[in-house]
Amino acid sequence: MTKTYKKPVISIDTGMAEGVYAASGQGTLNVTYHGVWDRWGTNGGKGLAMADWSGINGTITLNITFNDTVDQAETDDASVQASCSGKTATFTFASTASNPLTIGIHLNHGTSIDDLKMTGFTYSVS
Repeated sequence: MTKTYKKPVISIDTGMAEGVYAASGQGTLNVTYHGVWDRWGTNGGKGLAMADWSGINGTITLNITFNDTVDQAETDDASVQASCSGKTATFTFASTASNPLTIGIHLNHGTSIDDLKMTGFTYSVS
């Protein structure tokens, strides 16, 4: 009896706001985008996302992508390193950081915060 390797299929549903992905076979991490946290008149605002994880031990690098350019990214845990480039916000933190992690995504370039949507996320553990 021969075993046949079947290549895994990965699909992305841009209509979904959350998902669970495995990192190196250990634990799970989930990101949920809740929507508008604060509005700054007609010049953008802040979106609210939450990340939570279990069964992960190590340093997590989380990349969250959006449908608009991210001008600033922040968290409620000062130990988290946050940065942004284009439509991606990146967070690097120890698995011992505040869990769940509150994430703020700023739009300062004049587009509506009401139109901001999370399009996906990936993470790795080292």
